[in-house]
Amino acid sequence: MCDLMRLFSLARPASSAPLCLFTLALACSGDDAVVSASATAATDTATATATDTDAGTTGESTGEAPALDPLPAKGITLTDIVADQGVAVPIGRDGLMLGGADRNAYIIANRRTLIRAYFTVEEGFVPRPLRAKITLRYADGREESGDKVLTISGDSAANHLDSTFWWHLPPEMIEPGMSLEIRVWETVAPAPDELPPPAPPVFPTSGVALLGVETSYQVMRVLLVPIKHQLDGKTCPDAPVLDEVALTRFHDYLFMQNPVEQVDLAVREPITWTDGLGSFSPLLSHLSKLRAEDGATPEVYYYGVVRPCDGGPDGVGGQAFGIPNQPTKSNGYQRVSVGRFYGSLASTVDTFVHEVGHSQGRYHIDCGGAAGTDPNYPYPGGKTGVWGFGVLHATLHSPNKVDYMTYCGPTWVSDWAWNKVYAVIKELSSWDNEGPRAVEPARELLIGALYPDDTEEWWTAPGGVDPADHSALHHLEIQRTDGQRLILPALFQQRPDDTTYNFVVELPTGLGLAQIAAIERVSGDERAQIPVHTIAQIRPRLTQ
Repeated sequence: MCDLMRLFSLARPASSAPLCLFTLALACSGDDAVVSASATAATDTATATATDTDAGTTGESTGEAPALDPLPAKGITLTDIVADQGVAVPIGRDGLMLGGADRNAYIIANRRTLIRAYFTVEEGFVPRPLRAKITLRYADGREESGDKVLTISGDSAANHLDSTFWWHLPPEMIEPGMSLEIRVWETVAPAPDELPPPAPPVFPTSGVALLGVETSYQVMRVLLVPIKHQLDGKTCPDAPVLDEVALTRFHDYLFMQNPVEQVDLAVREPITWTDGLGSFSPLLSHLSKLRAEDGATPEVYYYGVVRPCDGGPDGVGGQAFGIPNQPTKSNGYQRVSVGRFYGSLASTVDTFVHEVGHSQGRYHIDCGGAAGTDPNYPYPGGKTGVWGFGVLHATLHSPNKVDYMTYCGPTWVSDWAWNKVYAVIKELSSWDNEGPRAVEPARELLIGALYPDDTEEWWTAPGGVDPADHSALHHLEIQRTDGQRLILPALFQQRPDDTTYNFVVELPTGLGLAQIAAIERVSGDERAQIPVHTIAQIRPRLTQ
């Protein structure tokens, strides 16, 4: 096997939208349309032909007159200003900037961002093209600006992109400390007896409107593991082929639904699995051991992709090894999941985003029927609750979609989920570039998988257990070869979508299997011997 760092040198899939100043080619992608009029009760009240122009130059749109000296727009009022990097974040209302307490989600640096300016028009408004100019101001004194010409016939509607003034900003324009201003101008000269207002509609009407960009570095690293499922006496499909089309889809859907500036995907050499897949749990244990053998750094997620030869577990599209309570270097062994490679790439990547979500610490969201749901989720029926935007695919997503951690569909990310994983990604990203030995030194785990058929599998791996995760009912009693007896507290955790339990103990520094004479697992009133010779001792392979 080639070493892990060389695997990560593979080029990241190219994004699927152009990287142009203030421009965006509207297109459909996958199962989503750019505008879905039926996705909300709102009615489209504006139609538009929109044109972007750089730094005040004139573009073309149907019926547009030659450029005039700037004349303030009449009969229109700017209402809400929204920034959308995946979930819509109100940043201004009725002319004033909204502060942090009035915002619903983080805005991160170096990420494509849709800015939408909503408006209302006065009674008797005459449909016509108007020009909105956005000006971006930066902490170092730089300014960038661009125009949007829109033929307006009525009020803005959330489900109609071109019923708002909008700008799609490339990632290099999104910086901490930046602010914005929007003004609206006429493009047609008024009648001789009609005077324009003295000032254009403007946001903000006073003060400075900060975009509110966070300073954190947000990156996700995922290693995809193609799995060949082979059973004796059966003709089984090959390992999934993760070609450029598939990798782009994996990348884009994870990127668009997570508060990241970068997603790095790599593909490992395929592995072969020769046992049945009535449950994914034994395969997950194998992937967790493989992660330790590969010497993966703690921020890396492992995701197995498989076509089960025997049909796989009933009603289960994927599964995660565990749901970490906190993002720590010591629980990297839990950043492991697996999913089916369906005939449909859309279903394949939906499962991928869901299972990686478990590895980020997310529980299911209840839309009816899911087990192990998060009681803190704020929106009934698992709805996302806010509008969203696919920054790479130019798609609006209705608040009537459901969060990607539900069992329902169609799915998107909620603002609640965006905020929940933000801190996880921020912590894992802080370990970036620490090298292959970023796991806290001199700590080793004894990990047990307690399967529903009463069999157990045990192995050692680098890592640790947070004392806050210790169970009051579960521990190991260890008899050392020197006669000393130890009682070691355990993490006891059920795997998502399964009745397998993880039983994890941090071994004292310097205690190896060679110094252990006997081990007894204690779970409440139940006691079970663990033969020491059956424990697999996992050691990271040296990389070249």
